[in-house]
Amino acid sequence: MTYKTILVEVGTDPGCRDRVRAAAALAARFGAHLAGLTPTGIRLGAVRGGIDDATHLAELERDRLRNQAFSFGGMMRDMVAEAGADISFSHDVIEDEAGRAFVLRGKSADLVVMAQRPPYGVAPLLVTDLPEQVLLGTGRPVIIVPQLPPPPLHGGHLVVAWDGGREAARAVADALPLLLHARHVTVVAAGDVSTAAHGDGAGLGALRTWLLRHGIVAGHHAVPPGHEPPADAILAAVEVVRADMLVAGCYGHSRVRELVMGGTTRSLLHRAPLPVMMSH
Repeated sequence: MTYKTILVEVGTDPGCRDRVRAAAALAARFGAHLAGLTPTGIRLGAVRGGIDDATHLAELERDRLRNQAFSFGGMMRDMVAEAGADISFSHDVIEDEAGRAFVLRGKSADLVVMAQRPPYGVAPLLVTDLPEQVLLGTGRPVIIVPQLPPPPLHGGHLVVAWDGGREAARAVADALPLLLHARHVTVVAAGDVSTAAHGDGAGLGALRTWLLRHGIVAGHHAVPPGHEPPADAILAAVEVVRADMLVAGCYGHSRVRELVMGGTTRSLLHRAPLPVMMSH
């Protein structure tokens, strides 16, 4: 398994340049095509007919957004050059809502690289729940990159958040190409997950054996059981081991429960200070 098509979000957010440069370096590492995507945010045909002022203003705004989106093609070319990446790349504009556009294109990519969103209402330039839409709608792994300059998306210290669940297993499998090229891999597990509490083959020992069969020697950082929220425990462990990227499953609990209680997934999506690769 490898990555041959990497889709990257290209937009107006302040972290865009660093994100595209990091994605370009990742594409170079795997010999992948880097596909940049900029949705206009307005679906083609959404502004129809009419001669009133409101319709005219809507048409002007649509044209402005379209022209702005197309201008990112040259910017992406510059960012790939800045990364020193000898890769094939493209930039497309889709006249549609961001969620629909990325779900459509993400299904034909091996990996999607997107911007981290702060909590709702904080970043008006970003569709706050977009990475969640892409994770749930494409079935593809997504790397969420913070707005601060990220470390390289390959070759560093990767931490796997392991709870023995299906989503965690899927995330580890999707991250295998990255894990194979990592300098170091550490599995973070809490409490009784260090035993085969979830059934045969689901415990920490079984996971590390599976990784070893792929040539990956994984360390273990235990998180003692306690009252600390799982996301806080994971992020604290990431800081202790000085990780460069976190690999985690998405929505290990009920989607409704995640929305009501906040949940580990949402906390990692919005608060992680390092790139997070998630799978659902």
